[in-house]
Amino acid sequence: MANLDIKIREAELADLELILAFIAQKSEFDGVPHLLEATADKLQQTLFCDSPLVRVLFAEVAEKAVGFAMFYVSYSSLLAQPCLWLDDLFVQAHFRGVGVGTALLKSLAQIAESTNCGRIEWTVNTGNAPGISFYQKQGARLLENIRVCRIDGDAINLLASK
Repeated sequence: MANLDIKIREAELADLELILAFIAQKSEFDGVPHLLEATADKLQQTLFCDSPLVRVLFAEVAEKAVGFAMFYVSYSSLLAQPCLWLDDLFVQAHFRGVGVGTALLKSLAQIAESTNCGRIEWTVNTGNAPGISFYQKQGARLLENIRVCRIDGDAINLLASK
């Protein structure tokens, strides 16, 4: 598969089911398919509304989507600049190691550069050694002194009612 012609494009409304399929594939890869609550309707309300909350890029080979990246703008008070948060990056197994993930990250870097973003950030599962190696080859640093904090579901309701 050397010298693949990889095309990156932004998702459109007609891609809702394709986006959902990639999210499902990523949830399987991450070992958490039981946490999948996304639906085409929910995605439409957040991706294709007046002020979209998130954007999706597809990597295509021979006009077939083989990978995707889902991201949104965040902000750094320390930099006083916008940043990009990469929520999901997934490449189908058969297309890993041939430049698809690199092409998606390059497109994100171009978006970050053109919108004066100071950072691109994301999380990676500590057990995903191939992913960690890939990200480091792209120039990513692992921040060992920072931990992800999460409040969700019932904990949100409990905290909100205090």
